[in-house]
This record gives sequence, C-alpha cells and structure tokens, in this order.
Amino acid sequence: MDALRRHDIELARATPPEERARQALEAMRTGIRLKRAGLRARLPNAMDEEIEAELRRWLERNE
Repeated sequence: MDALRRHDIELARATPPEERARQALEAMRTGIRLKRAGLRARLPNAMDEEIEAELRRWLERNE
C-alpha cells in the first residue's frame, strides 16, 4: 500500500461518523447536480419538469 493511500485510510478512520455521513450526503448531492446538468445538456429543449422526471427515473433505476 502506498503512503498516500495509507494516509487516506488513516484520515477516514479518524473522521467522526457524523462527518463521514455529511460528506457522503454532499457527494450524493453533487452527483445529482452533475446528472441534472448532463440531462440538460443532452435534452436542451426539455422543460424543467421533464428534466426532473428523467432524473427521478434515473434515481429509481440506480437504487
């Protein structure tokens, strides 16, 4: 195991559970924002409701 990976593991172990949960939720929010932006780029003429419906379908498929 390289030093950088070892450092990452040590840092993760030292991080309190509530902070890890907060980080996970923020990563999820970021992923959803990126997916929404990708849908907007792929469907430039879609209305907001259509984008949100596509996003919901994607989320349901990836549960």
